[in-house]
Amino acid sequence: MKTIKPQIFNVSKTLPLKGTVLLGILAAWTVHGAVATVSVVNYAFNPSTLDIQAGDEVIWNWASGAANHNVVSTTTPYAWLFPSPGGGPGTSSNQNSSNTRSYPFSFTNIFSSAGSFPYECTVHVSFGMVGTIHVAAAPVVPSVTITNPMSSTVFSSPASFTMGAAASISSGSITNVQFQLGSVILTNCVSPPYAAFVTNLAAGTYSLSAIASADDGLSATNSINISVVNAAPIVIHSPSLLSSGIFQFSYASSVGLSYVVQFSTNLIVWTPLATNIASQNPESFSDSRAPSRNGFYRVALQPNP
Repeated sequence: MKTIKPQIFNVSKTLPLKGTVLLGILAAWTVHGAVATVSVVNYAFNPSTLDIQAGDEVIWNWASGAANHNVVSTTTPYAWLFPSPGGGPGTSSNQNSSNTRSYPFSFTNIFSSAGSFPYECTVHVSFGMVGTIHVAAAPVVPSVTITNPMSSTVFSSPASFTMGAAASISSGSITNVQFQLGSVILTNCVSPPYAAFVTNLAAGTYSLSAIASADDGLSATNSINISVVNAAPIVIHSPSLLSSGIFQFSYASSVGLSYVVQFSTNLIVWTPLATNIASQNPESFSDSRAPSRNGFYRVALQPNP
């Protein structure tokens, strides 16, 4: 890691410090259910048999001219309730031939669990107007989270760190976690701990990704953005002893980097007085204990995390 000498001063003297790297993290992955359509025509459902996955949605659309039909579940208990004649939620008491619809109309149901769900048009079941929805268990999606670096961490250039990730799946197993720097593959890990080494990044903005793959063929990605910055040399400004007895000064800093203010009576042993992540440039420091001690202050840039 590049360093800039710590800056020391005795009331008016100063010395220099180190540099840093900036990281910002973004993460997102989403799973959507599919939508399937069944046409309700006179005396038939088209298709009459449909294969979907748990979480998918089925929409029954009445075709032009289709009249006096319904879509009634025949399982016990009902897998769904066809809407009541008034258009509101249906009840078990009106799942019969008195409760029908004509074109234009559509009915929707989301299937949250696996199984086979037969249904019928109660008016025209004798015509063979029946159907079945076969719902397979949805494939399990793995999860992955970059655990290091953390969001908005700041590093100084050149930046070197270990990138870590946690990956899991509720059933099955994780077969691989791939780490990428931009489009460049850093490494593939087939078992935990999942980690990759990033070394000597120069100042700039980078994208880091962890991609977890499972034995069911599905994968998930977590990505972060990082920025590496060159730390500005630390220069102490305007040291002064106030009438209230408070000694204060300001120092040049790079926003987002971590600094420590230290005190020494002999320039050998240094005691930390304050540590902070710079939110502005310059940063300021004050010491209310200054009148009770004589010595030296210095400001140093903290090492990269």
